[in-house]
Amino acid sequence: MFYLAPHPKLDRPLRGSPRMFTIDWVEKYFSRVRPWHVVTLWVPFVAWCLWHAARDPQISAGGIAVMFAAGLLAWTLLEYILHRFVFHHEPDPRSELQTDAMWLIHGIHHDYPWDGDRLVMPPTVTALFSFMLWVPLKALLGAHLHYPFFAGIVAGYVVYDLTHYWLHHAVPKSAVGKWLRRYHLVHHFSTPEVRYGITTPLWDLVFSTFPKDKYVGLREEKVAEMEEQAHG
Repeated sequence: MFYLAPHPKLDRPLRGSPRMFTIDWVEKYFSRVRPWHVVTLWVPFVAWCLWHAARDPQISAGGIAVMFAAGLLAWTLLEYILHRFVFHHEPDPRSELQTDAMWLIHGIHHDYPWDGDRLVMPPTVTALFSFMLWVPLKALLGAHLHYPFFAGIVAGYVVYDLTHYWLHHAVPKSAVGKWLRRYHLVHHFSTPEVRYGITTPLWDLVFSTFPKDKYVGLREEKVAEMEEQAHG
């Protein structure tokens, strides 16, 4: 289904970059995304939304800043909801549609967590999702507040995608970066049913998916050891 390439269920995550689609042009243009694609597409869009808001005499600079910050916060909640309830939805094993859809959405990332081409969302998916948010939010907030709020949401998404890539492919030097990396890798390799936050653990704390277990305070070398053991 979805013209997906064969993807047998794995008993452990693997390195490499598997083929997703059987159709060559779909595989080439729609399955492989790099961080610069996200920046190139969405940073100008954020700038355009803020420029549009700045030209609006009905909203002050302070109002723009407040709504932008509110959009950033809204993104963190949306990030949590998507990761917990969409990306980690357990498909009905009898349904090929559900099984293939969940592998396409997020399963491939847990199967091949080191694949640098499958760590950020394809622009086609984000564009569709953005449109689905744009219309109701504009109706809810009105034309004046909508633009800075939506700019904050999209900016939060860009930060999320870049942070996710960074956590898998960089070696953070700061205390915050090291903590976020440990937090996310423990989600991947030990506790996929909790620790859904990528950019912040805020909503894990709110919704009790930040367990006080043996992984809290895990040392950096132990995380690296856990990662290697997961790969086998």
